[in-house]
Amino acid sequence: MQAPDTDPPPPSEPLQDHAPPAESPTLASRGAASRRPHARRWAVGLLSALHAPVFAWAALSLPFRPWTLFAVVTAALALLHAATAVLSLLPHPLAPRAFRAASFCSLGYLAFLSFGLLSSAVYVASLNRGLGTGIAAALLAVWAVVALLTLPFACWGVASTGGLRLLRPKKRRPSPALSALAALIVLAALSLLFRHRVAKADVVPVPGGAPSRTGAALREALSSFDALPAPPDKAPSLMTTAPAACAAPPEPGRPTLVVTHLTRDRDPERAAVATRCLQPGPGEDAAAALRGALAEALRGPLKIDVVSATQPLTSPGPGLDGLSLRPGLDGLCLAERCLMPWQLIALDAFNTNAPLAGVPDFRFGVDLAVLRRALGEPEPPGDRGGAALRDGLVRIETLSYAVDAEGALHLLSRIGEPSVPLTEATAQQAAAAAQRYILGAQRKDGMFRYIVDPFTGRASFDGFSIARQAGTTLALCELGGGAEGATVTPELAKVVQRSLGLLAKLERKAANGNPVGALFYPADSPGTIASLNPTALSLVTFLTCRDAHGAHDALIGRLARMVLATQRDDGGFAPQLDLARVTPVLGPTQLYEGGQSVLALSLLEALAAREPKREFPPATTVRAAVDRAMDYYANRYWNHFASDFVYMEENWHCLAARAALGHHRRDDYERFCLDYVAFKSRLVLDEDSGVTPDLVGGYGFGNVLPPHNTATAGFGEALAAAMAVKEARGEDLARDQALMRRVLEFLVRQQWSPATCFACSRDVIIEGGFSESMASPRIRIDYVQHAWAALGHGGRVLGLVPGRSAPAAGPL
Repeated sequence: MQAPDTDPPPPSEPLQDHAPPAESPTLASRGAASRRPHARRWAVGLLSALHAPVFAWAALSLPFRPWTLFAVVTAALALLHAATAVLSLLPHPLAPRAFRAASFCSLGYLAFLSFGLLSSAVYVASLNRGLGTGIAAALLAVWAVVALLTLPFACWGVASTGGLRLLRPKKRRPSPALSALAALIVLAALSLLFRHRVAKADVVPVPGGAPSRTGAALREALSSFDALPAPPDKAPSLMTTAPAACAAPPEPGRPTLVVTHLTRDRDPERAAVATRCLQPGPGEDAAAALRGALAEALRGPLKIDVVSATQPLTSPGPGLDGLSLRPGLDGLCLAERCLMPWQLIALDAFNTNAPLAGVPDFRFGVDLAVLRRALGEPEPPGDRGGAALRDGLVRIETLSYAVDAEGALHLLSRIGEPSVPLTEATAQQAAAAAQRYILGAQRKDGMFRYIVDPFTGRASFDGFSIARQAGTTLALCELGGGAEGATVTPELAKVVQRSLGLLAKLERKAANGNPVGALFYPADSPGTIASLNPTALSLVTFLTCRDAHGAHDALIGRLARMVLATQRDDGGFAPQLDLARVTPVLGPTQLYEGGQSVLALSLLEALAAREPKREFPPATTVRAAVDRAMDYYANRYWNHFASDFVYMEENWHCLAARAALGHHRRDDYERFCLDYVAFKSRLVLDEDSGVTPDLVGGYGFGNVLPPHNTATAGFGEALAAAMAVKEARGEDLARDQALMRRVLEFLVRQQWSPATCFACSRDVIIEGGFSESMASPRIRIDYVQHAWAALGHGGRVLGLVPGRSAPAAGPL
């Protein structure tokens, strides 16, 4: 079936339909010989048929523009696998050749992708001064998936169709193919070195001669700040998205400072925002140029960006143009027009790239077409390719400073203040500021402002969530009173009671007089299927707020019976309940609701034992339900291989274990919490993670994607609870205390403060809030709630904030 080869002779063809003749074969041996090629032919055909759609999907759906090199190569491999599948299953005489070709092409494809991923990793690592372990693991995971799809198939195909004949030397001379392979390896190594070099920006002179002395030089230039005229009342913030207009593009050898300040408006009762790009000539002092520019400024906040390095924009790798700029650290110039890093944050530019067309909500990195328009390019770039989008763009690195209304100079990093230490004073100030933000975010009907843009002040109540409303109220009840025994302020009491009243109005009772209730939003929404998550967390809130803010005992009893009604026989919980029949609706559970349900029932258990009432389920019933739930989550919920490596978001189980310390302790449930926190602690960035200093303490995956504040805060909440559990068990807390300090110091740096709010809206309260991350500006109410909870409970276990979070522990 295959043309004979010479030197060396080929082995028998694995895909042929008939075995080669043999001398005097037995009937059994002839049957076995005919079955083996037949089985191999079907195996090759089925494997190729499985590989073809996978590679076709990758070529069509992965985040690349049409007809990129990746798309073409991947589509070609998909077609080759499809051809191999068809030819093998027919069968056809060309099937062995197709199998061999697909095998070699699979090896080539793996080499192509390996080089691309390694090249991208080298570039991103060089650009970010150390590739985070999370990003490295993600790249390795991508490579492993591709290797699994290509390497076994390719090795089998090459070995069973003649081997690597081209690499066999003839007459003891080096094989040309082997020499070519060595040359390719050398070229790849040289290319990786080049990628490392192009990620390095060219240094620009800065005031003081070095970044470490720039702050002192700027302070000297600001010596006349107090003599500047005062701004009028209700002066605007420094918010502007207009690019700075420089005399020449920033480049090596040309100092460049961009100053944004208040100036006189045409109306003497008003002030305007002005941006000036200063580029002193040779021999001219940059600090002197700044002093001259301030002659037109009013006394108020100043923003100073000192360009420290420039680099023509390059792509980190195929499909990775969105990572061309480091979030919050890099600005961008097009000719003489420049946007500073803080302006890109204000534009939310680091979350505009949507790499997956089918998943519009999955966004990270920059969209260069959007940025070109923001820089004033007259015509949108349309469908121009990546190289055309990068044409003329220059990445700039800056030293970022803000001057507050009193004239103090603050060094900033992204939208945080990296020099703020964690002390008793700063921890309490941060907690108090978070409380003020939440108290000021409520409207008269009790609903908290859901989302706000700190730069524009645009607020939205859309996307209201019962669980987040309840969680915010829970934080007010747990932490708003300060230390135990402190008087609740009238403002705090009013806000809590409004919120509890709003939640109570969302209850819908079961039919036929059953004492069961659940929360729905909107309250008049159709249907009778109630979700567990909003009801369970609201029950936690009503129980926690009960003593200080009024009892809702009848409502507590109905909500508790809803949670009990969803409990399965194994101790876990169904995600929904049909109120019409009061029967659980089985299905996959949501994150958090299991831990929230255990926490709610554990709080109820203590209350029902302390104050038995007919409104409450019997304490013995609740205790039995709590015990079954703890047993399930400790022993069967994560009883699988992956639990040795990874856990999902189980923060609420730690809060439940802490709440149960005084009345219902289980060793296995407490151990589940401690194991979970031990895993999560590996993802907290430290000084050995190779990340920039402002990321230390964040919960994330390295320099490329900044840590999310809520994920960090959620870990801080869980760690505080785990520390209370460890203390009750008599275990050492030294490492946990150091970890908690690192986490809280990160959160303190991320909070909006007077120094970082130079461009914040004056229409709504922003100070005290927390954005999604240091590169994504929007503030959501639960971001603030979780950050405050971490600061409050974490500060308490460290002795920085007054009060206790855990009850006195009973026997284990």
